[in-house]
Amino acid sequence: MTWERAGLVVGGLVCLVVTPWFALAFFPAYGASGEVPPPWAEWIDWPTLISGSTAVDTYNRYGVIFGVSLVVVALSLAVLARRSTDSGSGVRRSWNVIAAGLGAVAVGSLVEYGFGSVVDASYGFLIENLGFVVVIVGTVLLGVSLRREAGASRPVSAAIAASGLVGIIIGILLVGHLPSGAAFVPPIACVVFGFTGLPTPNTTRTSEPLPPRP
Repeated sequence: MTWERAGLVVGGLVCLVVTPWFALAFFPAYGASGEVPPPWAEWIDWPTLISGSTAVDTYNRYGVIFGVSLVVVALSLAVLARRSTDSGSGVRRSWNVIAAGLGAVAVGSLVEYGFGSVVDASYGFLIENLGFVVVIVGTVLLGVSLRREAGASRPVSAAIAASGLVGIIIGILLVGHLPSGAAFVPPIACVVFGFTGLPTPNTTRTSEPLPPRP
């Protein structure tokens, strides 16, 4: 396994492992009166992984770990895309857009939770949300590019194009927290890609490539 694939696996797994604790730490830190954790919080007795001096400090520490692991995922994805796709192809550009979006989410998390005492934390939150928009755009571009360059079937390309938005919505509904909920599905996909490689023209071609549009 190459280092960038290992980075996807390790970074993605750390993101996934820290997500429930990150989400639950929000409630003692900033939860409004009467606001309760999501139902899955009662399924098991969650042990303490990290303990800060205050509830806010604990929450911020989880946020920093989440951001750092997502940086590893974004960088690994960019490198794997470079090594797996043709230079100048739409597929490579699409993967780079997705990696940039995840990188923006990571930077936003670090700004919000790691440097919130120096910089207005709301800037980090804004960067995170812009990153999610970029991820959605990247998955749409990927679906279109695989259709054009690899002849991927219409259902496959449509599913890939919709995966960014659908994954973010599913993650938010399951986890009930931002940014970890919205970023819950991408790390799962990245762990899989670490073992299988990226969907590229070589792995998704179902027919001869479609001729370019005039």
